[in-house]
Amino acid sequence: MHRRLRPFLLALLAAGVTACPSIGGGEPPERPMSQMEARSFQTRAYETEDTRLVMKALINALQDMGLIIKTADADLGLLTAEKWTNVPHTKKEIRKAQKKELALASSVVLECTANVSPFGNSTRVRIVFQQKTLDGAGAVLQANMIQDPGFYQDFFSRVSKSVFLQQEGV
Repeated sequence: MHRRLRPFLLALLAAGVTACPSIGGGEPPERPMSQMEARSFQTRAYETEDTRLVMKALINALQDMGLIIKTADADLGLLTAEKWTNVPHTKKEIRKAQKKELALASSVVLECTANVSPFGNSTRVRIVFQQKTLDGAGAVLQANMIQDPGFYQDFFSRVSKSVFLQQEGV
């Protein structure tokens, strides 16, 4: 499991997947991230005009993270992938949820969609990651776009290494 996702999953489990917004008092809500702010860390350019090479590097980086490629269309520059993880629960957590008639998370799905396109003398990649929490019946309990710039920085570092390896024929 990816190092940056583990704390999120543990926090999700500890909260019992039932987050309630505080009414009055407490900390003020965080300012929503603008579309331009999100795009700034979701997008990178690679110094090559070979979009197929970048697409293959992107596929390799996603597979290294354990994601399964669902769609890859080099002509459109579209790539989708996902990774499913089961959420284990103790008997105590299950009994507690049953008493309160709460739905426990059964699976966490990490999904991504990437757009790879030529940009002058380089190739531009924009990727968006989303994390969904599902109950035992497959209903979505929670879905959030990953907005951690560090997560994307780490991901693009993997892609950069993969681009280099592709260029070197390794």
